[in-house]
Amino acid sequence: MTQKQFSIFSWITAATLPFLGLLAWGTDVSWDVTALNAYQWFPLFGLIAWLTMASHYLTGYVLLTSKNLVRPNGYKKITGYLVLISLLLHPLILAVVQYNNQQGIPPASFINYVGSGLSLAVMLGSFSLLVFLSFEFFDRMKNNKKVLRYWTAISISQSLAMTLVWVHGLRLGSQLTEGWFKIAWFVVGLFLLPCFYVIHRADFKKNN
Repeated sequence: MTQKQFSIFSWITAATLPFLGLLAWGTDVSWDVTALNAYQWFPLFGLIAWLTMASHYLTGYVLLTSKNLVRPNGYKKITGYLVLISLLLHPLILAVVQYNNQQGIPPASFINYVGSGLSLAVMLGSFSLLVFLSFEFFDRMKNNKKVLRYWTAISISQSLAMTLVWVHGLRLGSQLTEGWFKIAWFVVGLFLLPCFYVIHRADFKKNN
């Protein structure tokens, strides 16, 4: 793959995967965006965040299995901000509306929303959010020797969080109950497996 092809692949992947989430969400709410409440808006940002991060893994796989390739200019910054904003909006919108409805604060308010039977799925999502946000901190300190020493563990924690959110979405997402998007969710999940392997193999080689 040439650098130009990789740049095109990176941007197309980063646009297409979140767009699939947008399409599934829009279909779920019948595209009646003017009549939506906060409960209907917040799932969209969870889909955008996870699918954009999935695109990072796909481009990372290509980057590590090819030679002389670099990420396109602006790619990391633009997609990184999209992920961060979406990660924050997804729980924040629900937390605010639940608090305003006298349902308390997270994680109890989240469990009140979905029911106690799905409390584990809520906790998976909450734990994963903390792991993802911690990466924002560690990534900015990547040149620190102590951080570098534990980078393999940090990287593995991100893949674990990706897997937990995949389950979280499958259990809680109304867009994933049936149809084409559920199939797409499984396909993206399967594609992530070789990405995890290649990325963590590279981490181990680099740190050993």
